[in-house]
Amino acid sequence: MKKKIILTLSFALLLGTAPVAALAETIDDQIEAKNQKISEIVTTQKEANEYLATLDAEITALEEEYNAVLAEKQSTEQEINTLNTEITNLETKIAKRNDQLDAQARATQTGQDTSILSVMLNATSISDAISKVLAVNTIVSANNDIIQAQKQDKENLNSKKDTLVEKAAALEAKTAELSEKEEGLAQAKLDQNIKLNEIAASLAKETAEKEQFEKQKEEAEKQKQAELKALEERKQKMAEAQALAEKQAKEQQAAQAAAEAEAAAKSEENQQAPTAEAEATPSVPDTSLPTDTEDTSTPPASNSGWGLPVSSVIVTSGYGYREDPTGISGNFHDGIDFGGSSSTVIMAVKSGTVEVAGYDGMSGNYVIVNHGDSYYSYYAHLSSYTVSQGQTVTLGQQVGFMGTTGNSTGVHLHFAIATGIWSGFVNPGPLLGI
Repeated sequence: MKKKIILTLSFALLLGTAPVAALAETIDDQIEAKNQKISEIVTTQKEANEYLATLDAEITALEEEYNAVLAEKQSTEQEINTLNTEITNLETKIAKRNDQLDAQARATQTGQDTSILSVMLNATSISDAISKVLAVNTIVSANNDIIQAQKQDKENLNSKKDTLVEKAAALEAKTAELSEKEEGLAQAKLDQNIKLNEIAASLAKETAEKEQFEKQKEEAEKQKQAELKALEERKQKMAEAQALAEKQAKEQQAAQAAAEAEAAAKSEENQQAPTAEAEATPSVPDTSLPTDTEDTSTPPASNSGWGLPVSSVIVTSGYGYREDPTGISGNFHDGIDFGGSSSTVIMAVKSGTVEVAGYDGMSGNYVIVNHGDSYYSYYAHLSSYTVSQGQTVTLGQQVGFMGTTGNSTGVHLHFAIATGIWSGFVNPGPLLGI
């Protein structure tokens, strides 16, 4: 029997903790999903930081190249200044040579004939003629040299100008290219910083949600432990109630046997010496249902203040020892079973306050009413209950409908009366007058 009681309590424990365990598993799945998400974000963040480092390296290299080109540009500008100076000097020389050519041309125009024939005719002697001819040739040769030098100077000037223009164009293209690269890298760096900020925000969000799930898991674990503790306390109370009920049943059986023996002895005595007092001999109590004649916790049978839980009384199982119908309930029956249908209305047997309206694996849907006089009435296996905890009920008020929820073999009402919550069960028959 103890083994059956343990199986019963284990079954109730399993039913009571299953939703909490399922909740914990669900939260664990959510935490694991957040861990995977956080891992992915951290990986993305690492890759983004590596890319940002690459951008920084490229920007640094670009800045070094830009500085080198800038130095080259400055050197070229100095070279341009030098070329400009040389060009200015060449232009001055060319201007002077042009002035010389202009002077000779004016001399010729003013009648100063410098032809060789004219010089020889105007010579006073042969040596004078030779000297004058040589002088004329020197002047002509000098003019020719000046013209050739001027042409060469112009060619040099044009060549240096062409070189200067090409170099300036190359430098301009280079600086434009570097500027474009720098702008692109700077924009990429800004975009990457924005991406890193978004990643950091996502990481913070996922971490916060993970922490929230962890708190929920912690609360679920606390709730589980609280429910386990409550079930353990109820298990203890039920064990104590079981022991007390067994003790009371044994005392009741012993008292009943003694009463029967005493009645039999008196009957035999009366048969041997009949008297007028025989009519007052107590009759043998009805044993169709166990009684609590020796149970001091059960008040005398009376209808005062107590009613019936059903309008039509059909008792299918009485209070006391019986063969366990399910194999897990135990052989001691702590209440009375009333038969009926799923539409049978269940009523409060006395006014009071609803102590509990709930469900467990053994009792199914059940209601406990506190009558405020050290007694509690129990209504179990209901298809549904129509009252709530803390509600005040009156005698005959509906508390639910008959059913077969929990550990039940068919539609019926398990009705019980006790002096405590899941403890101190007494025979409800005398209280109900049945």
